[in-house]
Amino acid sequence: MLLIRPFMRMNKDRIKSYHIIFFIFVVSNAGGALTPIGDPPLFLGFLKGVPFFWVVEQVWLIWIIAIALILAIFFMLDMNNKAGAKEEQQYSGKIEFKGLKNLGYLAIIIGSVFLDPAVMSWVPSLDPLPVGIREIIMFGVVFAAFKTADKSVLKANEFDFGPIKEVAYLFVGIFFTMIPALRLIADLAKENSDVFTSSLFYWASGALSSFLDNAPTYLNFMSAAMGKFGFDLNGGAAQTQLFLQNPDAIQYLTAISVGAVFFGAMTYIGNGPNFMVKSIAESAGVRVPTFIEYIIKYSLPILLPVYAIIWFFFFRG
Repeated sequence: MLLIRPFMRMNKDRIKSYHIIFFIFVVSNAGGALTPIGDPPLFLGFLKGVPFFWVVEQVWLIWIIAIALILAIFFMLDMNNKAGAKEEQQYSGKIEFKGLKNLGYLAIIIGSVFLDPAVMSWVPSLDPLPVGIREIIMFGVVFAAFKTADKSVLKANEFDFGPIKEVAYLFVGIFFTMIPALRLIADLAKENSDVFTSSLFYWASGALSSFLDNAPTYLNFMSAAMGKFGFDLNGGAAQTQLFLQNPDAIQYLTAISVGAVFFGAMTYIGNGPNFMVKSIAESAGVRVPTFIEYIIKYSLPILLPVYAIIWFFFFRG
């Protein structure tokens, strides 16, 4: 979401729908598969006791292959886009950075991610409040950043709260309506955990992450995988770490992690930033595909073969 406006400005004379789509594929989804702060499902796993660097150790090769294949397809599409190529532009040769203080705000946001009682025992829990120390800090930083922002920079970035509100309304609705579906999935997965293989975990977590938010979907399948080995997801970090000592468990959780993160790009609602990027692009006057067009024209013919290759080489067994 931070990068989409600069990306559109860099391609302003040649921007096409597929630029936005591949931005969603790579930046908003597959690119975040390496660490817990790269994508929400992995962050929830981190809060449940998955070590911070566990994911990158398991998926780095999968990540490289997926990103390389997606970017190769993008390059083939983009190499024939000659729009704006003849326009001559004058550059000063200077690099100017406006709003430097906001890097400090960004550092606080990233640091506060780890302020959770499940990660650091000294962090107080505010239970039964719906928010914790982390969320209070984040809301405070957001308020301070907006109030102290350079108004000319906000104007140059065409900033407004329209896309944020649109995504908020949509995902509040999704979260409320998906609770029964996820509860059913969780119970079904636990009852039939003996027949779940890494292949099934990959495709099941991926398929559901395409249409439900991928973060709670990840947790449900992680719970099922742990139940398969007699562990409880809610038993604390120690239970998760004992679970990960089993080589088969590592394969299962890797399949769930990759499925949840990668397949979040299959639709606009698979991951929150997808719809935000779409809204920002539309507000800037860029034509983006409809929900169905996105699936039929882009995600199915482009992403599904890439994800099938990943499955064949890493999770088929």
